[in-house]
Amino acid sequence: MKTYSRRAFISTGAMSTLGAMYLKSDFLVSEPTPFNWPMSFQSYGVKDMLGTDFEGTLKKLKAIGYQGIEMCSPKGYEKSGFGPLIKFSAEELRKKIEGTGLFCKSCHFQYPELKPDRIQETISWGKKLGLKDLVISAAWVKENATLDEWKIVADEMNKSAGQAKKAGMQMVYHNHSIGPEYNGEKLYDILMRLFDPDLIKMQFQLAVASEGVDVVNYIARYPGRYISLHIHDWDPALKKVVPTGKGVIDWKKLLEAAKKSGIADYGLIVEMETKAPGDPLQDLVECYNYLGGLNL
Repeated sequence: MKTYSRRAFISTGAMSTLGAMYLKSDFLVSEPTPFNWPMSFQSYGVKDMLGTDFEGTLKKLKAIGYQGIEMCSPKGYEKSGFGPLIKFSAEELRKKIEGTGLFCKSCHFQYPELKPDRIQETISWGKKLGLKDLVISAAWVKENATLDEWKIVADEMNKSAGQAKKAGMQMVYHNHSIGPEYNGEKLYDILMRLFDPDLIKMQFQLAVASEGVDVVNYIARYPGRYISLHIHDWDPALKKVVPTGKGVIDWKKLLEAAKKSGIADYGLIVEMETKAPGDPLQDLVECYNYLGGLNL
């Protein structure tokens, strides 16, 4: 029986719908991945599907080629679409995830879940899920927070990260922006000094390309500090996040810089919203296929 790569399968019209691909993954030849690293997807982008059919959605993403999922804490993200998953214990979620052939090594948490007075509870839950990384999704500070208020955040996270390290886990900071500026210096660069480089690693949000940031140079600027990437592209004309290869990012340079910087081999995490017309997972398919075609 003739087999096709996913890219060829889609471009030649060899299948009538993307949905057929999800159900017949054994009929396809997997694309390679950059450096042969397993690629993951961020659960927030598919939260509605996960809430409706958790295991079924995981199987669809696995069929595309993804090998991992980055979760969001159901308790912390209850009002953001993850409420239906609260009924599952960490052990049950792990069993369902691993039962579909996926791994889960990273999870986003709301800031209060990672404060020193709650970190042990979060560590316990994370261990049951099988996590390596506890990700600070955002610091709960007001938009016009002072630098002193950010210093309090950094101090608290360093303390919690020390407890995580003792438990064999890594605290990770996820940035939504590079700014604002304090005394002419971007907040991101200030946090790089305030965070203990051993206790807190970084997950780089590539959508900051929207701020005119040279994302390749930013990763190269801080070797050894990054552990993972949130992958997508940015189209300045449309002013929106788009699938990889459809925007301004030079992906070969970026991924080579990331590898030199020392990101984990499980650190490629695609984040796309499930709002593509026709098939909600189309953008995730396109990202996977494009990155696989880079031959890194």
